[in-house]
Amino acid sequence: MSKGKRGTLSSREIRRMNQRETQRQERKDAVEAYWRLPESERRIIAENSRYITSMERNGITIEDVNRAANEGYQQGVALAQETTMKACYAAMCLALKELHGFGTKRCMDMLNAVDEKITYALTSEELINQVFTDLKIEINFNETMPGERITEQEN
Repeated sequence: MSKGKRGTLSSREIRRMNQRETQRQERKDAVEAYWRLPESERRIIAENSRYITSMERNGITIEDVNRAANEGYQQGVALAQETTMKACYAAMCLALKELHGFGTKRCMDMLNAVDEKITYALTSEELINQVFTDLKIEINFNETMPGERITEQEN
C-alpha cells in the first residue's frame, strides 16, 4: 500500500482503493448473477458477447465451446466413476480379508461375481433397493459415522 508525503494514504488514494474494491465486488456479483440465470438466457448472453464474436471470427463457434465443455464434463464423470468403483472393490477385498481371511483367489471370485451383478442384474434403482429390502438392510449416506450409515431395518 503506498503512502503519501505525510506517511498516510491521501484521500485520492483511499478513493481509488475503494473504487477498485467496489468494481471487484460488482464483477463478482455479475458473475454470480450470470450463473443463476437459466441456461437459455445464459446462451443468449454468451451469443451476444464480444468474446464469443471474437472467437467466432477465428472459426470457433459457441457450439464448439459447448461441445468441448460437455466432452470435458463426460470425461470427468467417467474418471470419477472409475475411481469410485475401484475404491469400492478395494474396500470389499480389504474387508473380506480382515473379516474372513480371504486371499487373492477368493477376492477375485467375489469381485467377478460383484462385477457380474453390477453389469447384468442390478440395472435399476428399484432392483438395487429390492436387494436391501430383502436383506433388511438400510443405508443412509447422510450419516457421518461409518457404523451409523448401514443399519438393520426395523420391522
